[in-house]
Amino acid sequence: MSGTYFDDLDVGETDTFGSYEVTKEEIISFAEQYDPQSFHVDEEAAAESLFGELVASGWHSTAICMRILVDNVLGDGGSLGSPSVERLEWAAPVRPGETLSVRTEVLEKRPLKSDPNRGLVTFYIEMENEAGETKLSMEPKVFFRRRDAGDV
Repeated sequence: MSGTYFDDLDVGETDTFGSYEVTKEEIISFAEQYDPQSFHVDEEAAAESLFGELVASGWHSTAICMRILVDNVLGDGGSLGSPSVERLEWAAPVRPGETLSVRTEVLEKRPLKSDPNRGLVTFYIEMENEAGETKLSMEPKVFFRRRDAGDV
């Protein structure tokens, strides 16, 4: 669904996409740079933590979700960025070896009165593993170009 524009999205529309396998090396590398808590960077310390094993940072999980979204919805087209995320929840930690996918639902959309070439779309997004366990959910608002701005 790359190349998505405001006009391509309908309220209530859902889509599921992505297949991203998370590696132990990636978890450690991301955490060493951005979130070096012991349960993200040290397998022995992680084994003694409340997680019982190495887990990805929530910020890493969010970055993975963003990558899946760019590859499937936001890239190469009408996305103009996001002014906010209303809610972000890390429902369960992402673990090495899990394969993640994303489900989107269009909650709301409206053309902008201030700029007829753009619209604002609110999504509900869930990322889950291959077993269907929700790993994160969020409600971002995203600006999109309008294909049919002349019809306003």
